[in-house]
Amino acid sequence: MEEKPRLEVLTTPSNFDGVRLQTEKAIEKNRDFFNFKMSQVPHMEVAIESLKKGTGDLLAMSVKDWKTHDVEGLKISAFLPRREPTWVLVSDDKPEYLPYKAIVICDNQLIIRQLKRMREDINVQTSDDYFHSTNKNYSVNELDKHQHLENLEQLRIDEDIDGYVISRGEFSQTKTRLRRHTLGMQREKPSQEFERSTFISPPLEGFSILVTRNGFPTNVIERINDKSARLCFEVENSIYESLDDNLKQIAGIYVEQKKLSTILKQYVKLIDDSYALKIGENYLIPSNKKSRDSRTKWNVSKNIIQGPRICIYFEILDNSGDVSLEMIRIEPLENDMYDRGKNVFITEIKFLLELLQQDHDELKRLISGLPEEYKLPREGILKL
Repeated sequence: MEEKPRLEVLTTPSNFDGVRLQTEKAIEKNRDFFNFKMSQVPHMEVAIESLKKGTGDLLAMSVKDWKTHDVEGLKISAFLPRREPTWVLVSDDKPEYLPYKAIVICDNQLIIRQLKRMREDINVQTSDDYFHSTNKNYSVNELDKHQHLENLEQLRIDEDIDGYVISRGEFSQTKTRLRRHTLGMQREKPSQEFERSTFISPPLEGFSILVTRNGFPTNVIERINDKSARLCFEVENSIYESLDDNLKQIAGIYVEQKKLSTILKQYVKLIDDSYALKIGENYLIPSNKKSRDSRTKWNVSKNIIQGPRICIYFEILDNSGDVSLEMIRIEPLENDMYDRGKNVFITEIKFLLELLQQDHDELKRLISGLPEEYKLPREGILKL
């Protein structure tokens, strides 16, 4: 019988990002193929230095840790399957049904703006702002994560607030069973596609990686590597890094890989006999045949590029939530067409952001049929 590779995996205590729990599950799932030893190190800085000095073979971390720590001499050798990147609202009701002028605590600037877009009456505050305004005798920076979550929940139980928004990693560490509502892009019904606000998640959420020293034979753990997660990270990270620093905290970016059939089924539910769905330069075309209930059948056009797609979602909102720029691009994986599409997408983002923030001079003449005030000078509509 072939001897299983022996690998020591370094981990840190839960950092409220979901990495520790996912790593444990991955190790348990692959024990038939590897002889794992899991070692806990107190802090990420210590874990990184230990790995550099030769202790352990793999280090589990989030991509956010990878981007914020000194990782010289290390490399990403494997991605675990991407976890759900959306955040959750802990409250008794969905955001649509919260009481008028409900108080919600949220420390993510993007989601604060998304909530304002959805319900302009909601009073969304950061933890620091709320504690300061209510003269609470503690600061977020002085609390550990467990204590902070317990304080938020106690405020909700006491009806001082109506809810609070946290990441899924934080929610998974709560000690009591709570009612949560996902702030995501999915729809319970197809008819909600154009009726309910979307919550495109903050960038780079849900990625767990296994880091090794340079020179480690990556093929040894190829079985663990999720190629789709790696590809989505590369595309998402490229778009994220192309943004100015002042935009990174208020931009939503999400990249996923989907089967073509899944995309088509999603949109066929939304269109009637007069629609033709465009994907690149290909179309869904209505069949001449009718089903028993007299509804049009839809066939895929013969010249469509087959295979999975990379779907890119992007949005950015002004500080009031009244004005937003949302973009979606779907590109085939075949022949790396998605890479060119990503570069075009980045160019389009920069162009549209500049255009929406430009001030408009007074028009020299009024276009026929438009009101007089149309020719007056005005500021750009997107105030970030």
